[in-house]
Amino acid sequence: MNAGGACAGPDEAGAGLLVCVWYKVASADAARAIAGVREFQRTLPGGVAATGAQVLLRCALPTAGLPAAGRNAPSPPADHASSDLRPSAPPDPESTLMETYRLRLPAPAGSPAAEAATHAFLRALEAAAAPLAPMVRGGRHVELFAPCAS
Repeated sequence: MNAGGACAGPDEAGAGLLVCVWYKVASADAARAIAGVREFQRTLPGGVAATGAQVLLRCALPTAGLPAAGRNAPSPPADHASSDLRPSAPPDPESTLMETYRLRLPAPAGSPAAEAATHAFLRALEAAAAPLAPMVRGGRHVELFAPCAS
C-alpha cells in the first residue's frame, strides 16, 4: 500500500488500473460513435491485457427528490437527457461518452514493465479509436485510476 494506506501503490503486484477515456460527440453522432467503440473494443489486439471494456453515455441527474446537498451541488450538463429524467430540459447538442477498461499489469504498478504495458495499451487504444476522430469534439481525455484497498 502507499503512504496513505488506502490505494494500491508501486509495491503491490497485479493491482492493475482502471483506464477511463471521456469525450464529447454531437448527440446526433452518439449512436454511431457508441457502435464504433463497441466494435473496436471487441477487436482489441490479443496482446492487450484489458478486460471489462465498457462504453457509457452520460445521463442527467434527476432534479426532483434530491437531498439538500444534492440540490446545492453544481448540476452536470444534460447530455442526452431522457424524458423520464428531465422532462423540461431541451435536448443537449452534445453527448459525453466514457470508455472504461480494466488493465492488468504484468508487474507492480510504477515498475518499468507496468509503465511499458500501460503505454502500449494507450497507443493501441488511440489507434483503434482513430476512426472516431471526426466525431470527437474537443479531444479524448484519458485518466488512470488505481484500485483502493477495501
